[in-house]
Amino acid sequence: MHDLFLQSVALILSLIVAFIKPGWRSTLQNLKILSPFVGMLAVIYALFILLGISPQGTNALDYWVSYGMPRLLLLISSFMVFRICFSFVSVNDLISSRLDIRYLKYLILGKILYDAAFHSFDKIRYWQNMSPSMKKAPKGFTERFKRSLATTLALVLYTLAEAENKGRQIDDIIRHCHKERT
Repeated sequence: MHDLFLQSVALILSLIVAFIKPGWRSTLQNLKILSPFVGMLAVIYALFILLGISPQGTNALDYWVSYGMPRLLLLISSFMVFRICFSFVSVNDLISSRLDIRYLKYLILGKILYDAAFHSFDKIRYWQNMSPSMKKAPKGFTERFKRSLATTLALVLYTLAEAENKGRQIDDIIRHCHKERT
C-alpha cells in the first residue's frame, strides 16, 4: 500500500481494463463521481502540507506526498477494480452460484447498490439543478466543488437509504424462502 510506483502501475492497469470492459463512457462517468472524494482528500493533504503539519516533526511535504499519494491512487484503482468485477457479474449469476447464503446476500446487496448508485447519479444531478439556487452558473472552483460535493453527498445518502431498504428486503426473502445452515 505504501509503494507509490506499485499503486501507479495498479491504477494505470485498472484504468486500461476499465476502458476496455465496462467502456470508456462509463469509466469516465465513474471517475467524475469519484472526483469530489479524491479532490477533497487532495485538498486536505495540501492544507496539511501548507500548514506544516506532520507527525514527529518530519518534513510535511515529504510525509504527505508519501502518505497521501499512494492512498489516493489506491482509492481510485480499488474503485475501478470493483467496477470491472461488477461488470462481469449479474445478480442472476450471483444467485446461481454455490456460495453460502450468508455471504451471497452481501454480494447481491453490493451489486444492487452499485447499480443503483451509478444509475441514479444523473437523476440526482437533474433534480438538484431544478432548485433555484442552482440556476445560476457557478463562478469559480469553490462553487463548482461545493456543487459537486453536494451531488456526491446526495448520492451517498440515497445509496445508504437503498442499502437499508434492499438489505431488509433481502433478509426477509432469505428468512421466508431459504433455510440457512446453522
